[in-house]
Amino acid sequence: MPLADDLLIQARMLATVDTGIPLQANLRRAISSAYYALFHLLIAEAVDLIVPKKPVGLASKVARTFAHGEMDRVCNDFTKSPLPEKFAAILPQGVPAELQKVAIYFSQLQDARHLADYDTAFNPTRDEALIRVASAESAFSAWRTIQRTEEATVFLTALAFGARWSK
Repeated sequence: MPLADDLLIQARMLATVDTGIPLQANLRRAISSAYYALFHLLIAEAVDLIVPKKPVGLASKVARTFAHGEMDRVCNDFTKSPLPEKFAAILPQGVPAELQKVAIYFSQLQDARHLADYDTAFNPTRDEALIRVASAESAFSAWRTIQRTEEATVFLTALAFGARWSK
């Protein structure tokens, strides 16, 4: 099973493992795992698209070059209307709603992950953790419906190179 799928399963398990009052560590890790599930799904898809299978080891090296902040900026761009020119030129039809959903959830999950991982005053509830897990699950589902489209190809390529694209 791919890492992204494992992380999504882990996120749900961590959000629901405790009976009674849940441990904050489990809720925080559930939120973080939900984000990382989507992060690794998109990276795996992009690497499969743009990196040849040989030489062995190249794909894992390329996967390590993806940057959280750059990916977030691309996701924010893909939710804008109108689409920024550097993307609009090759996507004149715009971005399908399902792809926008993936981009929105990515950014929201990244923000939630920052709180969960770094803000010691953050005390998520089980419901909040479950909402984040459900967001990741929804993003996975949305991705599956559009992953073979031209728009998805542009999106994945932009996650890798979009920060360096010009008009």
